[in-house]
Amino acid sequence: MCIVSHGRPAMRKQFHPNRILIIPPLKDDRYGCFHIKLMLLFHQDSMRVVIGSANLESYDYNDLENVVFIQDFPNRSDDKSHSSDWKDLPRFANDLCELLDEMHVPTSVKEEMARYDFTKASAHIVASVSGIFEGDNKHRKYGHTRLADIITEMGAADPSRKPKVEMQTSSLGALSKSYLQELYTSFCGIHPHSDQNKSKRKTDSSFPPIDIIYPSMDTVNSSRLGPSGASTICLNRTTWQKSTFPKEIMCDSISHRPGTLMHSKRSHNATTSAWGKLTLSKQTKQPKMNISNWELGVVLPITDDSDFPSPYIRPAPRYKPGQQAWTQDMDY
Repeated sequence: MCIVSHGRPAMRKQFHPNRILIIPPLKDDRYGCFHIKLMLLFHQDSMRVVIGSANLESYDYNDLENVVFIQDFPNRSDDKSHSSDWKDLPRFANDLCELLDEMHVPTSVKEEMARYDFTKASAHIVASVSGIFEGDNKHRKYGHTRLADIITEMGAADPSRKPKVEMQTSSLGALSKSYLQELYTSFCGIHPHSDQNKSKRKTDSSFPPIDIIYPSMDTVNSSRLGPSGASTICLNRTTWQKSTFPKEIMCDSISHRPGTLMHSKRSHNATTSAWGKLTLSKQTKQPKMNISNWELGVVLPITDDSDFPSPYIRPAPRYKPGQQAWTQDMDY
């Protein structure tokens, strides 16, 4: 059993012949957290990949509502079924293996993954890794710029049809118009520092068509658990009270199960720490992605035949005048 958890300092400790604990590195000593929820479960004839939003504790599974992606992959039946070379695996598995490398997970885990058939993977991996990524297109490997590439690879980037975006989240940071524009550009499959986006950056100061789905104070107070059940639903009170906070795009996060609070999110949380901030390096003039948190999500194509349940009631009701978001006093 290999357990990967948040903490400081980074470490890897074998505390039992069959148990290893890993604390991955963080970008600096103050900010960021390891926020990935991933299970790789190996069986005799198959392996299961589980990527979700729930922390590994009974509170998240019993009391809150979360989302989870699960897919099983069979043993490989080709002549490479006993190979330990993971580099030739399909993109889904290769992305997971590269993420395991970043976590400092033992190589034996990747070697075991090479024994399974990932050709029918139904999702794309989008991860964030705590760090600064610059040069040789490294800024496109993680965070929202990775999502931009996935959207392009899926054939969903259409300049003539800009999407309406719903960001359902359980954690909100200090969002601004400029950062929302940066995110939205990637959501459209366009890189924020590409030639295609230069003219737009100079002229567009409006909110992009994004709705933020996050619980109001009223929803939390009237929930089955009340405020005590919202300890992992996070927005700093001072951040909410700032005049620059985008209150105009806030919508209430209401579960289909009355009185239930949600810890689910559409991929990452709606923070710069989770998605990363893209800038130009003053020294090299190259794009530079700065990410504080480790995050992991999946991207699934939606078609007319798709049957993906929404964890919240849609359309999500926009906040009423004077309605407050659920907030806490916190330092993060």
